[in-house]
Amino acid sequence: MCGIAVCIDASGSVDRDRFDRMVDIVKHRGPDDRGTFYEGGLALGHRRLAIIDTSSEGHQPFEKVDGFVLVFNGEIYNYVELGNELAEKGHHFYTKTDTEVIIHSYIEWGRDCVEHFNGMWSFVLYDRINSVLFCSRDRFGVKPFYYTEQEGMFLIASEIKQFFQMLANNPKADKDMLVQYIVRGIIENPPRTLFSDIFQLEPGHNLIYDLHSHSYRKERYYDIGAFREKSMTYKEACEIFRKQFDDAVMLRHRSDVPLGYYLSGGIDSSAIVCDAKALAVKTKEKHTISACYDDKKYDEQEYIDEVIRKTDVISHKIFPDGQTMLDDLDMMIWHMDEPVQGPSGFAQWSVCKAAKECGLTVMLDGQGSDEQLAGYTDFYTVLFLYYLRKGKIREFQKEVEAFLQLKAGSVRNSNVARFWVILTAIKDYLTPEKLERFIKRLYLEIKVKLPFEKGLLKRLIENERIYPKRDPRCFIKEYMENELLYQLHQGDRYSMAFSIENRNPFLDYRLVNSIYEMPFEFKIKSGYTKAVLRDSMEGILPEIVRKRVSKFGFETPKARWFDENEKYYRNEFVKSLNTFETLFDIKKIMAWYDNCKDRQTRDGLMWRVIDSSRWIGIFNVTID
Repeated sequence: MCGIAVCIDASGSVDRDRFDRMVDIVKHRGPDDRGTFYEGGLALGHRRLAIIDTSSEGHQPFEKVDGFVLVFNGEIYNYVELGNELAEKGHHFYTKTDTEVIIHSYIEWGRDCVEHFNGMWSFVLYDRINSVLFCSRDRFGVKPFYYTEQEGMFLIASEIKQFFQMLANNPKADKDMLVQYIVRGIIENPPRTLFSDIFQLEPGHNLIYDLHSHSYRKERYYDIGAFREKSMTYKEACEIFRKQFDDAVMLRHRSDVPLGYYLSGGIDSSAIVCDAKALAVKTKEKHTISACYDDKKYDEQEYIDEVIRKTDVISHKIFPDGQTMLDDLDMMIWHMDEPVQGPSGFAQWSVCKAAKECGLTVMLDGQGSDEQLAGYTDFYTVLFLYYLRKGKIREFQKEVEAFLQLKAGSVRNSNVARFWVILTAIKDYLTPEKLERFIKRLYLEIKVKLPFEKGLLKRLIENERIYPKRDPRCFIKEYMENELLYQLHQGDRYSMAFSIENRNPFLDYRLVNSIYEMPFEFKIKSGYTKAVLRDSMEGILPEIVRKRVSKFGFETPKARWFDENEKYYRNEFVKSLNTFETLFDIKKIMAWYDNCKDRQTRDGLMWRVIDSSRWIGIFNVTID
């Protein structure tokens, strides 16, 4: 796990002092080693966090194979198997690193090499023979890859802040993206970022840069939508899931440094910890890091403790607090390169910090399960529409009743609740996309009542994501390609801030493809989300965890934290609004804020104004 930097200067001369700063500003991503490579107007830089083969053999830029130079951030988990396959084809290896496997794979398969990789990556391979840079980002965007073309240079980096070491001009905000974030809380919209003229390579894409013509093109190599639904029984689906999940967990334990687990008490992280125990994975010690709270509404210790008892892990519990979050906020924003979206991210920041203090370098987490296994409440609507569209009224009624029993609390047996759920499903079934977009526009214009410049608001509405609820497979595909990306961005930045590598077993591409090929009704059954996961892990997970329906994730008691510091937050909100005086009328915003009855909407806007104002100050961003 590392940080990469690339500069291509068409004039033929790279400012080496600036480039050194571009490499070293992300020392946190790679404290173990650093290196640079220069050839004419090309510079490659690398900061190394040593995970596999911690010796100097893994030094980058990697130049041990004639004709190629590589800088690589990530892990190729199946490098052992690929290395053996390539050796049988006549390839000779100088090291035991996954880095070298990438080069030999490229020599053997060309650009198709990435389809053989099981892992997470962003890399730039300088093919000196053909004078091209072959660049790639992993299938789901676990590892970051940014690029920009400014001031006569083409730059590539792991973090956006690296560009500012090379560029003379202050960065500019992408005003439309900034408004989208402040109003709707949406940051990730690849290839765009919150910075104008700075882009991210889309997940599942390659970028090929021609050093002769100084031009580049992008190509997509992975699309989850290409995998079709397969006919299978539910029992077969559970067997497929368990086999693929076991292999994904086992493979992600390959490490030459201490390894642990984030344990929230939810089914995803618990499944990883319990499966590692069931597989008898060989590690010196098994450590878990958990965020806990005195407030029982947010605390998951009863579930965490059950997992600890079942697996005999060494448990570390931390208790994040609101004041420490305020103290750390600027540093969190600096590491994110963008606003931090909400206080819930502080829990993840805190467990990463604790993992570092425990001497752990690799951590496994449960990211990626919810998006593909229908783990969010929105997926119930998708299921109801699925049965209505297919005319399966009996199944529709059964799942509505199950939903009410499990989710609707004290009103679960009331006819009003039942009628409301059914009416909502029918409304969604009959509402065309254009009408849904119109309704969202009314929400923004009437309920939110934010007095933005009309052109900005119009573009915001036009760019509003409307997920295809009538098509479950497309709905999952878009969730995987959009909603997941910010979670991965946050996981990468917060872990790397403390020089820790995050690994995501649920994002093993073989597992993802297999889940996507399963019928949608296998993902929610009898009211339970992630059904195929729950049932395949029977006997492995504690029953209290396997059957739980409450969902927290890395949540924090933010409402209480806001209440405890109400005066501070209001003052910060007023002060921060001055940053955006060219975007909206401050007096009208304050009037809206003071009269808003919807606490969640009000606090959400308040937070986004505060942290985006701090983002602008930290990076000296201008708003045109």
